[in-house]
Amino acid sequence: MKRRILKLAAFAAALALLAGVLCFSNALLGNPVSKFLASRSARAYLAGRYPDADYRVDEVTYNFKTGGYTAAIVSPTSIDSHFTLGLSMTGQVLWDGFHSVESGWNTWLRLDGEYRALVDTVLDDPDFPYNVHIGYGSLWMEQEYGEPWPPYLLYSDLELDGDYDVRRLGEACGRLTLYVRQDEVSAGEAAQILLETRRAMDEANIPFYCIDFVLEHPLTEDGRLPEGDVQLRYFPYGDIREEGLVERVRAADAEAKAYYAALDAQSAKGG
Repeated sequence: MKRRILKLAAFAAALALLAGVLCFSNALLGNPVSKFLASRSARAYLAGRYPDADYRVDEVTYNFKTGGYTAAIVSPTSIDSHFTLGLSMTGQVLWDGFHSVESGWNTWLRLDGEYRALVDTVLDDPDFPYNVHIGYGSLWMEQEYGEPWPPYLLYSDLELDGDYDVRRLGEACGRLTLYVRQDEVSAGEAAQILLETRRAMDEANIPFYCIDFVLEHPLTEDGRLPEGDVQLRYFPYGDIREEGLVERVRAADAEAKAYYAALDAQSAKGG
């Protein structure tokens, strides 16, 4: 009798352990039944919500942070028509990310990626003579952080799957971000780097409207960044010319540091 009780207790413990493992696995990885329900619900939702479109479910993945599933939706005939659906474990559609299509965000993202790839051909070239810590190009299509920006296209103006000249977009609203680390840091040295960057971009026929530029010292042995950098915000392409450039760099550096100091002061006040 005692042996039978021990066997039953061991069996119950094994079942409890198995149940715990299954619950943990379900929370971490999901389960085939819920994935099937999510996939079926996503297809039904597309058929009902977008009956005239050729959207299809490309992939359904489990999101352990939410305990639900996301369905990647694509169109085989539209490069910019892709979005995600959020679904529960039981297959209920919780949210629809179609706004990224209709708002023009996906189209901007594609064009921004094309422009960034162009800029990378210059900044990632082994012949580019500077130690680039951070470097990339981007397209500004709308105002950012509430600051005025020369308009060219808004997200809402972009045509879905539109064929745009990315170089022309770069000339109108292309923004370079470039952080260079080296021992010599001065306005004069910053001016030379700007001239070399413009020359390299011009030779590659990659226009840009402005550049965010930081020239700073290398990190110390203990990982600290020494003081005494040069910072430029939205420095215009047209101002990168040799005559008077050092003076313009000094003025832009002072303006940028005053801007960030004002932000820090506002943040310190809780604003």
